[in-house]
Amino acid sequence: MFPCLVACFIAGLVVGSYVPYFPISVSGLLFLAAIGSVLLERTGKVACRSATAVLLSLLLGIAYWSWSVERTGHGTGIDDEGPAVQELTGRIIEPVQPAPDRFVLTVRSGEAESEGSAARLIRVTWRLPERALFQGDVIRFQAKLRAPNGSLNPGGFDYVAYLARQGVEAVTTVSGPDAVQLVESGGRDWRWMVWNQFDRWRGSIRLSAIQTIGQPALGIYLGVVLGDRGYLDPELRDAFMVTGTVHLLSISGSHLGLVAILAFVAARQSLLQLPARWLLRLSRTITPTRVAALLTVFPVVFYACLAGAELATVRSLLMVLVALLARWLGYEQRIFHALALAAGVILLHDPQAVYDISFQLSFLSVSAIAAWLELSRVEDAVSSVDRSVFRSTLKWTAAMVSMSWVITLVTLPLVAFYFNQVSWLGVITNLVAVPVMGFVLVPIGLFAAVWQLIHGGLALPLGNLIQRLIEVFIQGLDLVARVPKAEWHLASPSIPAMLLFYGTLILLWLGPSRHIFRWSAAACLGCCVLWWSWSPRLSIDGERFRVTFLDVAQGDSTVLELPDGQVVLIDGGTTYERFDMGRGVVGPFLWNRGINAVDYVIATHPQLDHVGGLAWLLNHFPVGNYWGIGIARDETFYHRLEKARLRRGLIEHVAHRGETIRFAPDCELTIENPPDSVSLSDGAVRNGKNGRDLNNRSIVARLTCGGHTILFPADVEQEALARMTIPSADPIEVLKVPHHGAASSFRADWITSMHPSHAVVSVGRHNPYGHPARSVLDSYESLGIPLWRTDRDGGIWITGSRRQSSLELHTTRSHRLQPTRRSSVWDSEKANWERLGRQWLQRL
Repeated sequence: MFPCLVACFIAGLVVGSYVPYFPISVSGLLFLAAIGSVLLERTGKVACRSATAVLLSLLLGIAYWSWSVERTGHGTGIDDEGPAVQELTGRIIEPVQPAPDRFVLTVRSGEAESEGSAARLIRVTWRLPERALFQGDVIRFQAKLRAPNGSLNPGGFDYVAYLARQGVEAVTTVSGPDAVQLVESGGRDWRWMVWNQFDRWRGSIRLSAIQTIGQPALGIYLGVVLGDRGYLDPELRDAFMVTGTVHLLSISGSHLGLVAILAFVAARQSLLQLPARWLLRLSRTITPTRVAALLTVFPVVFYACLAGAELATVRSLLMVLVALLARWLGYEQRIFHALALAAGVILLHDPQAVYDISFQLSFLSVSAIAAWLELSRVEDAVSSVDRSVFRSTLKWTAAMVSMSWVITLVTLPLVAFYFNQVSWLGVITNLVAVPVMGFVLVPIGLFAAVWQLIHGGLALPLGNLIQRLIEVFIQGLDLVARVPKAEWHLASPSIPAMLLFYGTLILLWLGPSRHIFRWSAAACLGCCVLWWSWSPRLSIDGERFRVTFLDVAQGDSTVLELPDGQVVLIDGGTTYERFDMGRGVVGPFLWNRGINAVDYVIATHPQLDHVGGLAWLLNHFPVGNYWGIGIARDETFYHRLEKARLRRGLIEHVAHRGETIRFAPDCELTIENPPDSVSLSDGAVRNGKNGRDLNNRSIVARLTCGGHTILFPADVEQEALARMTIPSADPIEVLKVPHHGAASSFRADWITSMHPSHAVVSVGRHNPYGHPARSVLDSYESLGIPLWRTDRDGGIWITGSRRQSSLELHTTRSHRLQPTRRSSVWDSEKANWERLGRQWLQRL
């Protein structure tokens, strides 16, 4: 009953999070739940006490969310146009997140605990740090605070909401060795000295590992031993994802379970080796099993704290502690009760963890294992009277394969929803990877870390052995990742489809045992999986087209979906040290649209903010044609792009004015720039000193579809605008504002000659160039042209038809749920249902 009550409490938290948007519907849902509980009680199948407890658990979840989350909800209070720089003092309240050449610090400013002032949580990125900092330290720095921001695209990851769930109200970046000053060590404050010491130990192990182990083995070692993922190579992480072994990179149940088993067995065996007289005297008061369970608590808690006490680690720790308590009390170990208790404790501490990816995947995986063990009774199968080693091995292998299949099936909707792929190889690879990681790499790595803490030194003990073992592991992983169709991407499923899947799965587990019922449920599950795996494009009808201006921060990326099904990608956004717009934004958007191949990639000009993300896209999507301007640059991002292009066997077609790509009837893409007569100083361009020439050489494309015309001017400046004329017979309906709204790319006469119905500017918030210029914004406003911005509106898409005279413009922000207004609750809720319906329809 206890797991059921916790599940209802979790459901109440989820329902509570939607109360501000659907108050009438939630009230109706609660009324129906109350009526249902009464009817079930009157049938005699459910006791009145049980029905009441379930309903109260649901109500408690709703009330707890409203009290702990909605009550404290408030804006960031950060004005982006406010003071440029201010001096701030605060305490580091979470383990420092290290990465090469940077620290990421979570700082509570204002020292609310001592001064009584309002606290503010700030995410500080310190580039080129001079000294090590640790949790609990009080620091001082000068910086301009910004409201958290990130790309906002249809179906994409919302980084701002992610930070909001963590309570982060402001972000900032500081650079240089003296940018952050240490005011007071956390070791001097009794409230922080323990966490400060754990962070120091982490730093000592990390430093010795950096001195001893090279990349990419270093990233894996720090990830599986300390939980540090800042040193992990993104491409290596992709290999773990493809092979279904990415869960090994986090400190979870396998790591803590291993520590608990080793500590318990070692403690118990050591006690059993005591002299018989001592052991007999000990047994009169306490059994060796109880002593071993008690002693095991200390190394398990120590390792969980050393690993940073992240969500998955805490969940595993709580489950291990519950199991040890059961051993102490002599009770039967019930995994569902342990799991429910762990979930309840975590959610009472932080209700918003219910929306954390790690929470959902980890608890769902363990629940699947528990349900599978209960159904298949693996213990009986393995401990059968047949003592043949060969047959026992086959039974174990079959059991592990079955369990792996169950976990893969149960987590498939969530993995597809968050990562747009199915890691089907994990069914096989985990049979080898989990034992190797759990019984070889992790024990040796932990032993080396503990040895380093005891004896100190700059070198990590057994560092050469660890590096060699991890390199062999990586080689095997890379070999498996090359299996054909291993990287299987798909569109993320809709919420109703996921609810149907899990509802059917629960009915299959708990429902009637009749064959017809089970076969029907299994068929429903199979249809869901096949539909998601296929992820077809349903919008191709020969008439409709769609143009999407993606929010890729300070950069450009536009996707054209034509009536005949062909796809054109104009630019791919930028790439940063730890984030690639191609990987994080453009790729997931294409998969969510059911697009697995691109017919034309147009690299308007070789600048980082336009083509930085194309290298990753070329490596992961089949591309039919590649168009560019034929200019090479001696830059790292360009070399990556060329390497990816050559790997695909693509020949760069140099675009010139007058060329046309024809699609469906009455639908074509015409190149308006550059003309053949433009000459450039190639040497200056290669050295990156002539950005203006590169901008004026940019490919300008004009899409004409039926009676609609959309112009994509890239980064052309006034010189190129002066020589471009658009035929008056083709008035521009939608204009992408040249060069992110820079003043150097604005000509009032050029805009007036076209007078577009809509203008879209692709720009990043807080960009260092001041785009879009205030004068440009004022000019568009004075001309009466509506201006849409990706930094405020998120991704913007335009839909139309070859045979219809009007276009529809949509923004990601307008499709987000809005809190209901007291003056018009029903109208506000109805609008939210419409928004939700549009989101679900896009993910069918």
